[in-house]
Amino acid sequence: MGYAEKAAGVLAELPFAQQVSERVWELKILLLVLIFVYAFFQVFVVDPPVWLCSILAGATKKPPPDAEQYATDIDRLALIIGFANGNFNNGLRAYYFGVAALSWFLHPVLMIVITISVVYVLHQREYRSRTLQALLGE
Repeated sequence: MGYAEKAAGVLAELPFAQQVSERVWELKILLLVLIFVYAFFQVFVVDPPVWLCSILAGATKKPPPDAEQYATDIDRLALIIGFANGNFNNGLRAYYFGVAALSWFLHPVLMIVITISVVYVLHQREYRSRTLQALLGE
């Protein structure tokens, strides 16, 4: 924040960059900080549940003759890993949209174009990927 005026001056020299007030510049910086702090905590909140599940999976003995008695434990582990995966995905998405927000420093239209591109890429990766097709057996 202390160098906002200098950074704005550097970007102002670019021919395609839009001129903005110092308040708007600080708002842009604050938005990026919020996005990346959120992303950081979403990604690193994943570590403890994953470690716990790894420890619990590694501590298991040979499968008993009646594996159904462990079905509840397996369901709990799957639920914990599901929560961890959700947080990790949210963190990655936040980083992607942080890059789109970063383009706002140059021009708002560029940010719109990059945001739409990020949405398109995420849609392709989540609903049209070869990995998903392999999981679904297609």
